[in-house]
Amino acid sequence: MTTSAPTAPASSARPFRGRTLAILIAAGVGSLVVALVLAAFGDDFSTPSSAAPDGYSQSMNGHRALIEILGELDVPVVVSRHSSASKAARGVLVIAEPQLADEQAERKLRAMAEQAVHVLIVLPRYAGTPDPRRPGWIADRHELPVGTVEDVLDVLDIDESVDRVDAAGIEVADDKVPPPSAGELQVLSAGHVEPLVWVAGDRGAVLATTMLDADTRAWILADPGIIDNSGLRDRANVHFTVGLLELLRRGGPVVFDETLHGFEDQPSLWKALFRFPLVLVTLHLLICAVLLLWAAVGRFGPARPAPPPLPSGKDFLIRNTAALLHFGGHDAPALRRYLGTSIHHVRNDLHAPRDLDPAALRTWLERVRVDRGGKISLPDLEREVWEVTNLAREHPKRIIDLAARIHRWRTEMTHGPRNAT
Repeated sequence: MTTSAPTAPASSARPFRGRTLAILIAAGVGSLVVALVLAAFGDDFSTPSSAAPDGYSQSMNGHRALIEILGELDVPVVVSRHSSASKAARGVLVIAEPQLADEQAERKLRAMAEQAVHVLIVLPRYAGTPDPRRPGWIADRHELPVGTVEDVLDVLDIDESVDRVDAAGIEVADDKVPPPSAGELQVLSAGHVEPLVWVAGDRGAVLATTMLDADTRAWILADPGIIDNSGLRDRANVHFTVGLLELLRRGGPVVFDETLHGFEDQPSLWKALFRFPLVLVTLHLLICAVLLLWAAVGRFGPARPAPPPLPSGKDFLIRNTAALLHFGGHDAPALRRYLGTSIHHVRNDLHAPRDLDPAALRTWLERVRVDRGGKISLPDLEREVWEVTNLAREHPKRIIDLAARIHRWRTEMTHGPRNAT
């Protein structure tokens, strides 16, 4: 009589307790909500730090103040690190103080300016030495050589020269753009461009316009000191800069290109997933995957119920009988009996003559094996079984191998060698 194994309560099948599961669900939902809120409304904490004349710099040479002022005035501003010209298709592209370190940068400047419809080129003037004690600031500021500034004009095929003059007064061609603050200014000679803002007495253009090609109009601001962080401390420069950009953007965005300042970064989904704030969503999904794996792995969760002292079923009976035979040294006799029983069954299945003695029966079975193409010889099999009886304890695995050979021999004889397993 067999008895069924006791079953565990239904609650033990759960990988976590109810309270633990509720805490994990609450933590998971909370972290996902926080990550999505930060992704939608959080500041970009990955903003580069810089002391150069670019849109990320807080130094006196930088342009971050202008970007923040435009944002406060609800002017759409884009600080672009790729595809700047296409982003400014309905607005104005601002290329402020481009850094032309090599020919590749020069080609990029030319191509970007020609791809835009309206582009404001701000010529460089100053350079600074980063302050090692105050990151994002400069220790000193000095003027660049005039030839370095004119290199930007040469790349754009604008045949003008650059000069630096003391401006006692400034005149404008359009009342929509108020004049900037007067003082020492960097100006263009205005020989081949149309001046829009110039130093009184025709001493040079502060702002001029020209066509780079049939589809691109460029405005050249000669002096960056009007729009940089230090220049915007003057209220007149703020009014001039905001008025100019309002006029040029025509209701569209103001796109500040930062690729020519070394901040080019092509968009990538994989990069975005591992940057703040989307990295929080990535971490949330990884934690969920770990918890799912934790719940699925068998060695975690509640303890399994202990097996019954005496397992039931045929498998246990067979294994227990085999272990007892081996322990008592009866496995070799059992093997011989298995061979004899197999020969008897084969004799009956093949309808061998009843008057055959053991030797004649062996000869008759061998003849049948050869005719059927069997591979296991009965005399050889009997010899191996007899030889192993004295070494059964030392070679228990040999007993199993021979039992398998006996089974294959029986199958070959009754069903053919193709069906033997």
